[in-house]
Amino acid sequence: MSDAPSLPATTLDQLLAAGRDGDDGRHYSIGPDWMQGRTAYGGISAALALDAAMQHHPGDAPLRTAQVSFVGPVGGDCRVETRLLRQSKSSRFVTADLESESGYGTNALFIFMKPRESHVDHERIAVPAIAEPDALEEIPDHPARPPFTRKFEMRPISGRGFGHGKDEANIVTWVRWLEEPAADPHIALLALADALPPAALQLFHQFGPISSSTWVQHFLTDHPETEDGWWLLVSRTSHARRGFSAQSMYIWNSRRELVSVGGQGVAIYT
Repeated sequence: MSDAPSLPATTLDQLLAAGRDGDDGRHYSIGPDWMQGRTAYGGISAALALDAAMQHHPGDAPLRTAQVSFVGPVGGDCRVETRLLRQSKSSRFVTADLESESGYGTNALFIFMKPRESHVDHERIAVPAIAEPDALEEIPDHPARPPFTRKFEMRPISGRGFGHGKDEANIVTWVRWLEEPAADPHIALLALADALPPAALQLFHQFGPISSSTWVQHFLTDHPETEDGWWLLVSRTSHARRGFSAQSMYIWNSRRELVSVGGQGVAIYT
């Protein structure tokens, strides 16, 4: 066991502000307050990769897509190395590779793209009929909660425990930061977007490990914004078999405007 002192608790803004460039990439330190088990919360490792990509390869096109692979555990001192794959008039593609004391951890591809005029205008994803956050109870604190969850206030509508899934497992929860970040809104939303546990957890009838392996998140607006900090997160799976689940993910703002859609591949070890 390491004798190194524990890092102090940090907000998202503090974690980003402490980032420093070196000859081999951009360096950050992820403390135990951002962990879930033996690895860092996936949202924070993705957010650090995005921050490094935006620091090293700035531009005026907004983030459109984040593709993330959780290859290995992440924690403690880490380094993000970025590479510009392509730059055009309307888009740029940037990769980011995150390594930490545990070795290679996270691979990400970020696609930044300007909006363009189009005759196509289509949206058919219905927002769930749910109560306002103030009408719901906050998830109580519990020793079993991963440390990173204490960065957020969560008020669930569905998905409160194990063994409640039927044909389709859903987790629907209002989520907001306890300390609202001043960071770029795409970084802040990406860091929050993975806050829910995998939807397949609703199908469990016994405890066992579960872990996201891949993640894609598409941003549908150039400037994600909401009121009072609340975002409605939905994770849903209709397929979990042979140790793997594919889930869909949606984010609405407080005005019930769809701001992001995505999905994850989830490894099930029980």
